[in-house]
Amino acid sequence: MDILISLLITISTAFSLSCEKDSDLLGQVLINDQLVDIENRDSRRIPSDFDWSKIPSDFSNTIWEIEDEFDLRGQTITLPPNVTLLFKGGVLRNGSIIGDEADIVLNKPYQVFDAMDLAGTFKNKYIKPSWFGAAMDGITDDRAAFVETLTESNNINAKILIEKDIFLDVEETGTKSIFLEDNIWIEGAYDASIIINNLLSPAFFMALTKDITIKNLIFLYDQTYDATFGWSVKSNSLNTNQLRNYLSSTKKIVFNSANPAWKGPIAFRAIFSLEAAENISFDNVMFKAKGETADTFIQWAIKLKEQYTANQTVTNSTGTKDIPRGVNFNNVTMDGVLMGVQGIVDGFRSNGLRSYRYSDVQDINGNYIGGNPGDDTYWMPPPHLIYLNDDNSNDYNSQNIELLNTIDYGIYVGGKNVRPSISGYCNSVKLVENVENVVVDNYKSYRRDGFGDIGKIVNGTFKNIYVESKIGIFDPSFNYQSLRFLGNLNNVVFDSIILKDNSGKLEIHPLDVTDGDYVTMNGVHVFVNELSTSSNGLFGISGSNNRIINSSLTIKKHTSIQEYKGVIFHRPSARVAGSDNHYEITVNGWRDVDSNLESKSIRMLFLESSNPNTNYAKVTDVSNNLIREQTNEMNRDTWTRSEEITLGQGSNHKLDITIPKGFTVQKISAVTIEELVKSINVSIGTSTSGAENLLSPVSNTKGIVSKTIHEENAIESDRSVYLLANSDFQNKGKIEVTLELVRLTEPN
Repeated sequence: MDILISLLITISTAFSLSCEKDSDLLGQVLINDQLVDIENRDSRRIPSDFDWSKIPSDFSNTIWEIEDEFDLRGQTITLPPNVTLLFKGGVLRNGSIIGDEADIVLNKPYQVFDAMDLAGTFKNKYIKPSWFGAAMDGITDDRAAFVETLTESNNINAKILIEKDIFLDVEETGTKSIFLEDNIWIEGAYDASIIINNLLSPAFFMALTKDITIKNLIFLYDQTYDATFGWSVKSNSLNTNQLRNYLSSTKKIVFNSANPAWKGPIAFRAIFSLEAAENISFDNVMFKAKGETADTFIQWAIKLKEQYTANQTVTNSTGTKDIPRGVNFNNVTMDGVLMGVQGIVDGFRSNGLRSYRYSDVQDINGNYIGGNPGDDTYWMPPPHLIYLNDDNSNDYNSQNIELLNTIDYGIYVGGKNVRPSISGYCNSVKLVENVENVVVDNYKSYRRDGFGDIGKIVNGTFKNIYVESKIGIFDPSFNYQSLRFLGNLNNVVFDSIILKDNSGKLEIHPLDVTDGDYVTMNGVHVFVNELSTSSNGLFGISGSNNRIINSSLTIKKHTSIQEYKGVIFHRPSARVAGSDNHYEITVNGWRDVDSNLESKSIRMLFLESSNPNTNYAKVTDVSNNLIREQTNEMNRDTWTRSEEITLGQGSNHKLDITIPKGFTVQKISAVTIEELVKSINVSIGTSTSGAENLLSPVSNTKGIVSKTIHEENAIESDRSVYLLANSDFQNKGKIEVTLELVRLTEPN
């Protein structure tokens, strides 16, 4: 009965654990503990003088109650089949045990193995660091016990369960990093944390390993970095040697006048360094800084790195390499992280990523931004939540990327200043330098630094993106747009995107122009407060077969005094040779153009008249009722001008609106808002003597009169517009006159 009570306590604990975190765990534990079998099996108390080298033949299929401490003196013990080791205060030391469908059961958490190796087969799906001496108090250094747990979990194909906080002291440079082998599964419960303090070396390496799962865990970072120090020759050498020794001893790589592939000394600060690792899963994992200031943040969460493959000789840095493949994030959270994920990868899928606090390198007072000690150099590359590129590989590109259902809350921590040079900024996502097959769907970013850098992408889809930024914090000459392009695009779609910048005043557009072919922007909407820019445009894909449709720019206040500025911009090569480009864009809030249509209206640097190909662009300026269209053969401006006139004394009234030179009148309408003198006859003309050349007569009662004119020949001078009457207006009546004007010119 005592045995059953102890076992039921163990199973009850497992049951509670399972319900909290993972329903699958319940089934696994119950299957592991084999309650039905236990009830029907014999039990034996193992005496203190038990001879482990001579196990009686009838000890198979039984429960062994272990209450004493046993020193096996280096022996290797082969257990009979189907044995349950029930630890009730006992310990096994200094030896090896080979199981044959064995079970390990404890009546309470404590160390049961001391300098013991496990082998063979065990029914346990999970083993725990406390079994191997971990204090699990979040204070004591449990690194050695954790490493032992990793080894034994690999030996018996069991998962590791972390039920309480565990501290791993991995601060020492180049000596304390933990290398994870194939098929490692580390799972947490009860919101347990793995507390780490790595600074100049990775806490964990996954080097040429595969099939690793990290699940239901918090990696709690407890460290403070020096913002003035990036690396030294010594720290770089220690890290390189540590990795080289591991690859040489476990992966059979002979380095002949060579070292492992190297991607800079700062990458060694990552918590996880994935060196050509494969099939890696982070499921419900949080990376969190324990500290509240930027100098206590995680400098780098995950590095994705190219590395030499196993079983070869690398001579003078010449050898076969591979990259990480099949890295999966599910509900990963980053809170207090500078660089999130960076590097090269084939197959990266993230679903449900959340980011909270972020920053750039700096000290507690906000000095040394970016790791700049004052000489305009920076030891930290500009950090991002996600940064995937070719990482200077000669053989591989990042590809097959999915970023789904992401929220970057953009909670900036640190000083107000930013890097004072063009070194870089900390936007949310960066996908550049030859990236293929990308899907970014349902991404929200609230970083002041903006959404992302995109460039050199083939086959990409960016859709359902909402961004709020504040890029006015940067020197406008840096051109740090919220969505910035850094290279050609090919076959890329941008669909349903909102870029809203909350800066008080902007001198650049939040959206950048780019180069590429077969690029579509559908429903890309940009919102700014005050805009005072010298930019030539924000919409434009310099190339061929591109579409920008259903897209818009909305300006609350347009204060630019620069002349001839626009919203569409093509580079000269595209203006001359681009083909099959089709743009339709709406602009709200553009400055008033009445005083100088030529210099103040929206300009399009879209194409040259010499371009022989088919191209079309249309910009609708809502605020000025002006539509500007360009085709290869002709520019067409359609300007609808309206004025409301309250009639006074006299028989003619000159309108403020004119018919500018080069424009023809296509349509005219007059809406009588307030009734005129009943006997009066009012017409509209371009001179006091041409009373009926535009519209006659205007309605004396409330209503509308309109006329299609289709003037064919434009006049190269401005024309005035008059209301003309056959008698005095007598201060009675109100009329709104609307002219639809058209001008045809050649592209310039």
